[in-house]
Amino acid sequence: MKEAIANAGIFNLVIIFVIILIMFFIGSLSYSRAFKVKNKIIEEIEKDQGYTSSTEARVEEWLGNIGYRANVGYNKNSDVCPSTASGNGGRGGQLLNSEGVYQYCVYEFDTCGSGSDTAKCGKYYRVISYMYFDLPILGGLLKLPVNGETMIFNEIDS
Repeated sequence: MKEAIANAGIFNLVIIFVIILIMFFIGSLSYSRAFKVKNKIIEEIEKDQGYTSSTEARVEEWLGNIGYRANVGYNKNSDVCPSTASGNGGRGGQLLNSEGVYQYCVYEFDTCGSGSDTAKCGKYYRVISYMYFDLPILGGLLKLPVNGETMIFNEIDS
């Protein structure tokens, strides 16, 4: 009888260990997708030296090809994204893709302020993509942001 109880305990530990490994695997896949999305958006912004309508079209076409999460129903990015992203000495950025099809955020920051150095004066962009975990047992959605920023684009670069 002791061996049966001991075997059941070891079997339970093995099951728990496998479940934890699966959770880590799913988490790493979700993080790598969100990281890849963020990097692709930053790459496209830096290629155009700004976030334009052609940049948005290329990004959204690519997001559709990889199967990134789309806004469903009447949701817009202005509902999904924080209203302002803090940065640049506490000043908030402007959300540029409020009407986007996919759930990612692009904010524009202006570094030009009173008394700022003109060589460091320009615009930069912050991109937020999300890691999603649909948990059927809990019935909720766990959404974690992945942030990144572009370099500063100034008049000297153009």
